[in-house]
Amino acid sequence: MRNIYPFGKAPFVILIIAIVAGITYGVMKWQRSSAKRPDLILVFQADIHQKLYEKAAKDFGEKHNCTVRLQRVQKEVLMDRLQSAMQTGCEVPDLVELLEGTIGYFTRGKLENVGLVDLTERLKAEGYMDPERMVQKRYALWSSRGHIFAIPHDVHPAGLCYRVDLLEKLGKQFGFDVTDLTTWDKFVEIGQKITGEWEESDEALGIKKGNKRYMIDMADDSMISMIILLTQRGFDLFDGNGNVAFNSPEAAELIAWFVHQTRGPKRIAFPAGDGQNFYQGMKEGLDLFYFTPDWRTMQFTVDLNFADDNDKNPSILKGKLGLIPMPVWTDENGNREGYQTGTWGGSGLAITKSSKNQELAWEFAKYLYLEASDEDFANRFKATNIVPPVKKAWSAPGFNDDSPYFKQMVHDAAGNLITIPLSLGKFYASQADSTPPHFSTAYTSQAETEFLNVYYAARDFYESELDKAGKDASPEKLKEIDDKMLQLIKDGLKEKAAYIGRLVDRNVFLKDGVAESKPETEAKQEQ
Repeated sequence: MRNIYPFGKAPFVILIIAIVAGITYGVMKWQRSSAKRPDLILVFQADIHQKLYEKAAKDFGEKHNCTVRLQRVQKEVLMDRLQSAMQTGCEVPDLVELLEGTIGYFTRGKLENVGLVDLTERLKAEGYMDPERMVQKRYALWSSRGHIFAIPHDVHPAGLCYRVDLLEKLGKQFGFDVTDLTTWDKFVEIGQKITGEWEESDEALGIKKGNKRYMIDMADDSMISMIILLTQRGFDLFDGNGNVAFNSPEAAELIAWFVHQTRGPKRIAFPAGDGQNFYQGMKEGLDLFYFTPDWRTMQFTVDLNFADDNDKNPSILKGKLGLIPMPVWTDENGNREGYQTGTWGGSGLAITKSSKNQELAWEFAKYLYLEASDEDFANRFKATNIVPPVKKAWSAPGFNDDSPYFKQMVHDAAGNLITIPLSLGKFYASQADSTPPHFSTAYTSQAETEFLNVYYAARDFYESELDKAGKDASPEKLKEIDDKMLQLIKDGLKEKAAYIGRLVDRNVFLKDGVAESKPETEAKQEQ
């Protein structure tokens, strides 16, 4: 070996590997360059969209005499690789379906350097900024500094899902029904009466004597529940121009309210978790209500195997789930504050600046999201239960059909409480225009972390002070603890907001091209 290559065996092996790698790379590059690239490439993440998008791509290709390739990837892969490719000039897809909270990742620099096409003027020119055609507030999720970089795929209004059979039982026991739960004050009042333990076992209902029972599932280790409630109240972590907005009395009050619902002697909430633990808790009556946007009804349907009529062991939840609108926030005079509901999740379709077929990409984006046929809109809803922001879809034949799996409890003409089938399309579409805008920036993730840290500090303080005060603490002592906790929260929000504000201010590019927020994208809006 040394006679052939005088520098030794190891360097010789490295040389051979380098030569082989170089040849392999050259062959692969030649193969890529010689293979015809499709006219459009769409990258997306949600597997539930795949069959629907495959059909749309096929139909669009036949109509426009072009080829559309679909690629499904994981969120982390898309985020890192796409941003790197756009920055280095490498080949990128023509269209990208992004998830809620990601638009800030791609728009953190100067507007002129954002690798996504600004769609604002196109949407205006073709009438999609008309509130009669589209739910305008959903543009907020895909905007930066007043510029829209993606088309919203959905609205995702949230309702509260519940067990019809359990609420019938508890309603008779405690003298209420679900139609009474129209405000958060009333919801908490009833919740404090109901929260406790099941008094008896009932195999048909899945409940066991002595098992815990709570009014609602609230996640206290993430922002999911709190951001739904915060935006429903009319506030957000950032405003439409990317300014920090969570240092407010209302945000402080919400955190204090959340602490009271998840901790202490009057708590009404318990985090149900996810996966098998979640569904086991639902079957056993651990929590009675669950935040449920449109997409989650399909998740329940699939995970619980509702659609299989031949299932030999059908879930006890089949045909037993109901929905009500979220209770609303009210002021001291009982007047509604904020919005009817909140939202959870979202997808948006962006066009990359590197696309060599931007006009064709725009036509496909419209075909996929905005201008589908009534039949396609209806079929997509049946496959996903997702309400689009395109209002013409809400009247498509089949969109408003009754669900075979979800119910609603209403009063008949005689005032009796009855259970009837529920149209998921009607239920969620009726709330779509009453959803709040929700903004996402390059600093949203950090702001969520700091906001949660304020909650954790308040929660720990509250539990510690209650332990010190003991079970027989006087009302005056409890008020003192509450007042101290609220002040702790206000101080914490002030500190954290200032910290995030400094991070934002250091990014001078975010001041570039700031447009004055439109009324439909303001976080706080008169309803």
